[in-house]
Formats: sequence, C-alpha cells, structure tokens
Amino acid sequence: MRENRPIRLVRKRESLANAELSTDAQPKTRTQPTEREIKSVVSRWVQDHRQRSEEFRRTFAAMWQAGEIAIPTR
Repeated sequence: MRENRPIRLVRKRESLANAELSTDAQPKTRTQPTEREIKSVVSRWVQDHRQRSEEFRRTFAAMWQAGEIAIPTR
C-alpha cells in the first residue's frame, strides 16, 4: 500500500491571479441552442424511447408465451 504523501500547494503569482480575476468579472453568457439542435435532441430521445419500448414489448411477449410470467391469484 502506498504511503500518504504530503500535499504540495502551487500558488500563482499575483500578477497572473489579478489578470484572471479581471477576465472572470465579465459574465460568460451561454448562447441558446438553435431550433435545429433542440429538434435533433428531441428526435434522438424519441427514437431511443421507441426502441426501448419495442424491446420491452418483445421481451415481455416472449416471456409471456414461455410461461415465465405467472399472474398472481388470490
């Protein structure tokens, strides 16, 4: 097992830190997704959902026909 090593802190020089703070002061705005990007994401989700639903239906039908699923009786 490895021994715990001491932590080494690496600090930036003040001039670099101040330069980064000035650039971070400006808010970074995220552009809104285009209609095409939204449509492609939604259509991909719909295709995945249809595929999973169809796979579930086939699996359930096969299990039902094989008699692996029993309806609980009271």
